[in-house]
Amino acid sequence: MSKKASKQENDKSKEIEDEYEELLIEEAQKQESETIKEVPDLKLADTPGLGKKTLEILEENKIMTIDQLMTTRLLELQEMGIQRAIAKKCRAEITKIVPKFKYFKEEMGLEDLPGVGKTTAVAMREKGLNIYLIETTPLRELEEKYGVTSSSAIKYKEGLKQLRGGIDFINAFDIMEKQRDAPAFTYGLKSLDALTTIEELGIAGVRLGETIEMFGAFRSGKSQICHQLCVTVQLPLELGGVNKKAVFIDTEGTFSPSRIKAMYGRFQKTLGWTKKFEDVLKDITYARAYNSDHQMSLSERLLELFYHKKEEYGVVVVDSATAHFRAEYAGRGTLAERQQTINHHLGILGRIADTYNVAVVITNQVQSNPAAFFGDPTQAIGGNILGHWAITRLYLRKSKGEKRIVRIYDSPYLPESEAVFGITPEGCEDIET
Repeated sequence: MSKKASKQENDKSKEIEDEYEELLIEEAQKQESETIKEVPDLKLADTPGLGKKTLEILEENKIMTIDQLMTTRLLELQEMGIQRAIAKKCRAEITKIVPKFKYFKEEMGLEDLPGVGKTTAVAMREKGLNIYLIETTPLRELEEKYGVTSSSAIKYKEGLKQLRGGIDFINAFDIMEKQRDAPAFTYGLKSLDALTTIEELGIAGVRLGETIEMFGAFRSGKSQICHQLCVTVQLPLELGGVNKKAVFIDTEGTFSPSRIKAMYGRFQKTLGWTKKFEDVLKDITYARAYNSDHQMSLSERLLELFYHKKEEYGVVVVDSATAHFRAEYAGRGTLAERQQTINHHLGILGRIADTYNVAVVITNQVQSNPAAFFGDPTQAIGGNILGHWAITRLYLRKSKGEKRIVRIYDSPYLPESEAVFGITPEGCEDIET
């Protein structure tokens, strides 16, 4: 056979393969279209495996549609009196026949762990435990704080690894894709958003899951930005927010609803935000911490709150994180104990950020270093423990009048640079330099 004939035959063969591939694609699309037509509107009563008694319980609790059944948490269904196994089976059947739930991923609970039945799960929940705490809490803490024996804790953690698929490693490309898709919300300051922009990922502002430390002298603007973040996190996506709630842990009595109102008024006026002010305040969960133990207890309770209010919250603010520790652990003799205690507290806050994909923002006090003969003698309290905890560290200082300067003090992906903003009656605003 000549080269020309051979080439013609190869071209013809490729053409046939291409046509066959197109036919396969068309057939797949046709089947998918037919599947959608088969179940245009599955009624709750027609759900496979859903018995009469279970249906009655659902209807009593105002769950009338497939969407409501799929979006209600398993724990809530259990509390209504529906058996966990039945609820999981019904939802698994729905994923097979309703295209929109094809990629639905069932949540895991304590009952899914080896050796944990309904009674044990209830007892564990009464102690404040949940599946995320089992996964992220150290063995010693599970034993000392929650009364879980070392052997049981190991068994639970191993069982959880198997349920999640074993290996915990992922490649760097997946990490980049995850970061690129990470939701973020604005500081309410174009200058600070620009300062915190990650060009490669196309992200600006505060990323969910990020830990941020803001330190500076009094009246440098730390608390003002914290108040503003409690407002901007509630903005809808199209206005630069993530439409989520905020938590404000106040250790110095700095929280001011009237300040929130002033900031809300500016965003309402400039952005056309339609959310009511009363609803903005209701979506800020507030707690006053009166000492360091109380402060740590509040942060631990957030682990339970976020488990039951999954994906409702976007930011946790602690203003300030170090005030009580600084006052209660005075003198060099208590320095080691203070640092260890702060480290434990920050570990809980970091766990909140990682487990529930919530931004955690803390403010920190400063002190002057008398040994510094050159440069700025201002140093953040807490030493290296605080320095290593935060992903992004912002240093704020006062300038002339109401001007404030914020600098990227440390970040793995942001260069050291500065921005200027002003504190006005309506909040933190961009000003001309």
